[in-house]
Amino acid sequence: MEYYSLKMRASQQVGEGEQKHEQHISGAERIVGRDSVEAVCTAMVRRAMTHSKGDPDFINVKIEKVCENDIRILKALPVTRIDVDTWQEGLDKAFGLITPLMGSGCGLREKLQELLRATFPMRGAMLYDIATGERLEPDHERGVRATYMDALRSSEVDGCKNHFNEAIVLATKVANAPGMVAEFCVSDDPNYVTGYVASKELGYVRIMKMKEMGDENGGRIFLFDSRKASAEECIEYLQKKKVLVDVGA
Repeated sequence: MEYYSLKMRASQQVGEGEQKHEQHISGAERIVGRDSVEAVCTAMVRRAMTHSKGDPDFINVKIEKVCENDIRILKALPVTRIDVDTWQEGLDKAFGLITPLMGSGCGLREKLQELLRATFPMRGAMLYDIATGERLEPDHERGVRATYMDALRSSEVDGCKNHFNEAIVLATKVANAPGMVAEFCVSDDPNYVTGYVASKELGYVRIMKMKEMGDENGGRIFLFDSRKASAEECIEYLQKKKVLVDVGA
């Protein structure tokens, strides 16, 4: 079977003069068969044009042929759901799950809160080394992006946002990266307040409130251990390895 990687990115131009820049609105990616390329591209553009963050000034769609032999099949992480009454309680639950994986020491929760705030303007994720306390992403403004992934049995022509499906695919790929300890994620979608923490040890833990409705801030932290792998090896996997995730029926 012939596979193609499809990626969509949409942005707005904001600011004036020297302060003018592109602001990310929406993004999506799929790995689909040849016969679905046109329909999925159309669905992606429709999604970009109807996003809650506004109308895009730029939409970029990239189509790339993928060799079937280069695709790795992964079993999705097991899922746990945590219901909370408030977003503050949700963040507290998330910090409580993640900080023990960062090692021992005082102030780990405060450090994680500080790191999360630093991710808000980033397009990608922060790569934080728990062994040295250093940020390892080559570009601190852009961050590291996990790409080339999809669900194994996803509906190929569905262009609608499926937060859960997309998140578990990404979390599963990230958890299998060399040297990866865990992932911490809060969505930047103002209409979506659910976030998650994930690792091979924890599985995919979905926490139903992690911010206030309407809040456009969100971010992603990849907790990495340089004693287990090199940053270059981890980033190469995240950005270039083709993955399909078996999320079940």
